[in-house]
Amino acid sequence: MLALAAAGALASLAGVAARAEQAIPEQQVKAAYILNFTRYANWPAPALVEPHAPLVVCMVGAGAADMARQLQHRAAGSHPLELRVVSRVEETEPCHAVYLALPERSRQSAWLTRMREQAILTIGDSANFLADGGMINMMLVDGSIRFEVNLTAAKHSGVSLNPRMLALAERVVGGDSK
Repeated sequence: MLALAAAGALASLAGVAARAEQAIPEQQVKAAYILNFTRYANWPAPALVEPHAPLVVCMVGAGAADMARQLQHRAAGSHPLELRVVSRVEETEPCHAVYLALPERSRQSAWLTRMREQAILTIGDSANFLADGGMINMMLVDGSIRFEVNLTAAKHSGVSLNPRMLALAERVVGGDSK
């Protein structure tokens, strides 16, 4: 039964890119990806021990509030999402996942450096996101949202990513590539 649920969620992750071409707003597609990324990540103890504890997703930068609204009342498995819009890196301490939409590379790099030692799934959408130490980067490829993964950064933080999700990545750095 769990395998069937996982297969369904994985299919929805793969289907997001196809739906992006059907005039769904880009932020809505990215929100769907973020939701699925949280469903395919596992946090080390004690980061997310309680089976029904909220999974805190923090949003930073342009469009953060709109993105958070699109994820309201959603859950990653048994964990309801608790959404926060933050503006300072110090506010990410209780976060399990952080979506960074920061246009300036220097700010992005500073945020990722500060979060590097924490069990936080970092998600972004800039050309330098993986090079700056981010874990999952969303990008527009031929009109569809795709993603790439920095497996080294994920392993360093203690967050593990499901191999099924990695198989869908456009590129995996620090692991087997496609």
